[in-house]
Amino acid sequence: MSDPQAVSQDPELERIVDEEEECLGRVHSHLENRAARKSERPPAADYESQMLALRDEIAGARQEDLPPLLEQMDRLQSLAAHRREQSEGFVDARSPYFGRLVLQEGPRRREVLIGRSTYLDTKSGVRIVDWRDAPVSRLYYRYDEGDEYDEVFGDREVSGEVVTRRSLNIVEGELRRIGSPQGAFARGTQGSWRRLSEGALKLTGGQGTALRADQHHAPGTLGVGVDGGDDRHLKEITALIDPRQFDLITKPDSGLVVIQGGAGSGKTTIGLHRLAYLAYNDPRRFRPDRMLVVVFNQALARYIGQVLPALGVSGLAIRTYEDWAERTRALQLPRVPRRYTDGTPSVVTRLKKHPTMLRLIDEEVVRLGEGIEEKLSAASLGAEGVSAEWRMTQKRPLAHRLHSLRTYLERGGARALDTDQRVRVERVIAEGLAITRDVVSVWADLLSDHDRLKDGLERYSPGAFSADELKRAHAWCAARSGEMLLEIEEAADAMTEKREKNAEPRELDGQQGVDGAEVEERSALDREDDTLLLRLCQRLRGPLRRGARGKDALVYEHILVDEAQDLSPVELAVVMGTVSRAQSVTLAGDVAQRLHMDNGFSDWKTVLSELDLSHVEIEPLELSYRSTAPILEFSREVLGPLATGNPPQATRGGAPVELFSFAHAGDAVGFLSEALRDLMTSEPQASVAVIARYPEQADIYFKGLEKGEVSRLRRIADQDFPFKPGVDVTDVRQVKGLEFDYVVLVEVSQQSYPDDEEARHLMHIAATRAAHQLWLLATGTASPLIPDRLQQQSY
Repeated sequence: MSDPQAVSQDPELERIVDEEEECLGRVHSHLENRAARKSERPPAADYESQMLALRDEIAGARQEDLPPLLEQMDRLQSLAAHRREQSEGFVDARSPYFGRLVLQEGPRRREVLIGRSTYLDTKSGVRIVDWRDAPVSRLYYRYDEGDEYDEVFGDREVSGEVVTRRSLNIVEGELRRIGSPQGAFARGTQGSWRRLSEGALKLTGGQGTALRADQHHAPGTLGVGVDGGDDRHLKEITALIDPRQFDLITKPDSGLVVIQGGAGSGKTTIGLHRLAYLAYNDPRRFRPDRMLVVVFNQALARYIGQVLPALGVSGLAIRTYEDWAERTRALQLPRVPRRYTDGTPSVVTRLKKHPTMLRLIDEEVVRLGEGIEEKLSAASLGAEGVSAEWRMTQKRPLAHRLHSLRTYLERGGARALDTDQRVRVERVIAEGLAITRDVVSVWADLLSDHDRLKDGLERYSPGAFSADELKRAHAWCAARSGEMLLEIEEAADAMTEKREKNAEPRELDGQQGVDGAEVEERSALDREDDTLLLRLCQRLRGPLRRGARGKDALVYEHILVDEAQDLSPVELAVVMGTVSRAQSVTLAGDVAQRLHMDNGFSDWKTVLSELDLSHVEIEPLELSYRSTAPILEFSREVLGPLATGNPPQATRGGAPVELFSFAHAGDAVGFLSEALRDLMTSEPQASVAVIARYPEQADIYFKGLEKGEVSRLRRIADQDFPFKPGVDVTDVRQVKGLEFDYVVLVEVSQQSYPDDEEARHLMHIAATRAAHQLWLLATGTASPLIPDRLQQQSY
């Protein structure tokens, strides 16, 4: 029971606490008696074994014996199903329910408890229903205390009034928190109860805080604020750029600009305005078709696509790296199959994205060049002119070196050679050009050579892979690359056979045979292979091409890479290899927001060194405009030892970050449904993100909130954000680069967010999506990443 001295000054608190303590005591007593009765019962029948034996009997039975056997099978299946329903009705005494309803239906009054499973005992008056699928649980989520209801349960119409509706938090068998229309009450660490302040369990005051695409107005455009109110002042983001951001935007139009800034510091804003600035000052050079924006996900691509026209820039390509690499690789190597492997092992991904692959690719090209040099020397009998010309071009792509040597011969260099020597040199050049065209074979040779991979890793990154990890990665790569080569060779043989029959050959596209019929592709790429193949194209052939048959080089005058920390050094090298000689590039990122731990991006200094750009200065941004001071403080604490540099400086204060603990998801869903319904009523233009770590968790919360009739509710599973007011339920990997007025992190438990590097980065990313207010909902044991001060103040 409650402490009389603690609640004597609040009769309402005393009444509600006593009622709930009495109900919980009654349920506990019933469960204890039930457990005692259950221990005295005889062992339950093994219906599964009986059905297996009966199945075997049916298989060998005569036709006339089947009807009674099938009838017996139906009976056993019904009994087994009933048994399963009973077993699913297990009630955990440590947290038997999380909601209580008292319903008045005509002269009849009954109490219904909402929990994780259905358990009904009408004799004792204990009725616990499953929050997920019991029809009566709809009343808990859809109606408030005092509401009248009219529902259909099965084929029965039920009308009545919700006399009492309370949300409860029961942990380890103890009542910890009560939520009711009369107020919210919490038990302190000493056992005394207190009434919580009116705003303690509310999301409020943040409508329109997060920047949205429609807030980027073209100069001179009339518009209202996001709340649709009477304020006709233009919300022009360009007017809010600070001096430091302006300096970065107006940097010279050549050279690399690297921007490191925390969440909400304006990295993307700077990158987009820099695009607009360059296009405005030199529109002929910085045409839309000569600029590229590379982003992490499709959601950010759509957002930027809505923003850029307001800045006077339209028609340029905005791509995720994966999409850009796939398109570009298909243009360079059209005969390589276009199917990708699902479920590439993480150790393979880590190997193919590792910075050592850059070095190994360069070494492979050098090795091929040395082999050609030896052949040239033998073919020309050591003619100094040929060897000197070859050595002069050693930093250029292999194909360019060969073409340069051929040009040298055509312009008089061949005079030092006799006819036989020249023919032999020309043959070496032709063989070398054939090697540069066969990019796939070079790729396959590199990935299938265990000793070369091992040697390279030991030289450039000792300890990065264990012997077993490298063995597993090599086995995967060797098998897949072999299948790829075989398929391409068979396609080429089929083409040759067709040509020999004097038929018009049909170019293979990897999905059709030479006869035009669909063929099944046996081989498939890993996504990471696109990058390796493109890098080999650059080093063997030279600049990438805009089309499969055209000779125009794919050259951009400016590239913006947003969230660059989620690209590997190999991927960044490929992208930067498509920029003109002026090297006008903007890289924006934050090492604290890494989403991929296996991409070889450790820190800016190391990555720039891998790209031979160690001389480039990193431009830090320390002001954060998105999140409030409490959110920034929390998100930095979550990083723990991973936090680097100076703490970001917030431009405003705000509501404290709050942690709410629950016994299980149903409890949390009920609490959150009520809070979100209130928020959507009071702030209809608010944007809210409910973020889980895993998609399966997001599914559970979406279904629960849908049952709770939260308005404008959306399940975002594939970055399909509409950027409109409402509640988006999603997982953390969908929200990178976005922002919302309110963010609620759900299932912030020890299981979902353990104390490891990946969990720290993911919780930091999720938390910093919030512009105004951040809540954490934990079921079971809260994550150890949550600061102790919050855990001690948990509701």
